[in-house]
Amino acid sequence: MPIVPKHRWLMQVYAQDVLSRLGEVKASITSLSGQVLKLDSTKKIVRKLAGSARSTAAWATNVGNEFGQVIMSVLTASEGWGLAKMAEGLVNRYKQANIAPPRVLYTDRDCCKNSHLHKIFGGWPNLCIRLDVWHFMRRIAVGCTTDSHPLYSGFMAQLSRCIFVWDQSDLQRLIEAMRAELEACHLHPSDDDVRKSITKKEMQLHCKRAVRPAAEMEVMLGQLLAAYDGGRGCNSLGVPLINSARMKEIWKAQRRHIPCLQDPPGFQLYTQTGTVTKAGHVLPTYRCARGSTSLENFHLHMNRFIPGALQVGKVQHNGQTATESVKAFLSGSVVNTKEHVVLRE
Repeated sequence: MPIVPKHRWLMQVYAQDVLSRLGEVKASITSLSGQVLKLDSTKKIVRKLAGSARSTAAWATNVGNEFGQVIMSVLTASEGWGLAKMAEGLVNRYKQANIAPPRVLYTDRDCCKNSHLHKIFGGWPNLCIRLDVWHFMRRIAVGCTTDSHPLYSGFMAQLSRCIFVWDQSDLQRLIEAMRAELEACHLHPSDDDVRKSITKKEMQLHCKRAVRPAAEMEVMLGQLLAAYDGGRGCNSLGVPLINSARMKEIWKAQRRHIPCLQDPPGFQLYTQTGTVTKAGHVLPTYRCARGSTSLENFHLHMNRFIPGALQVGKVQHNGQTATESVKAFLSGSVVNTKEHVVLRE
């Protein structure tokens, strides 16, 4: 029976394979760019550093584009000014490739005008830095006593409604298509029945949405917090959803970030990727570039990829993302067994 190689031998062979195609790997990553960048940091990866590299970094920071691809990853001892060299490298990459600078950068912190990010990305003076909505919502959710509270899911759903507003023309088009589909099944649904039959996934696929104006959002968020505060937000056992003292401090600190959530003026965050025919009604399908949550998938990928070469992990992730989104969009052909799909060539 042949002897099974030990893990050290396998890792050595793997490392030699990576080194043999390192130039191709680097070229694949540095050739990527985008008009909407997303920046997010995680500590999960650096906790796995071992040996001499242990405790040499505190953050793993990644930059992605609107297609979900990762265009840069760095390990740093700190955020803020610790990302200066990374920012300089990105600015030089765009400049050397003669590519127009990105228009928007979504981040999980340092979004205000006097923050470090505005200074280290000074090479892009017209760059709009925006706070990711998901991270903002998570900050507000810290004021809740527990996420297992029966009112928690409803509170978070209403929190999202206070921030976003759906495009009425897209929504009406989807409602008409869903009504026609239900009537084709010999049903006579009411308006409420039609709306309840529309799933969240269908809404996100066929309807655009925009961030509410800052003044309107601040009023609605204040009313929402007041509605769930005190005895009005208690369950049947008298346990409150909101920790009043903690939420008061959180709201005081976070309300100044509401302008940082606004959509960049004059920039289209939605791209129509095709159309879907539902019960004779043609519905557009959209891809949204807003937010930095697409990087959370890469953080999971990195965590599972260890042990392995970071650059190779990025290339694999970008390849999977390109197969799922970019390649489908550019090729103009997607197979859907449930509905008829037509994509623009």
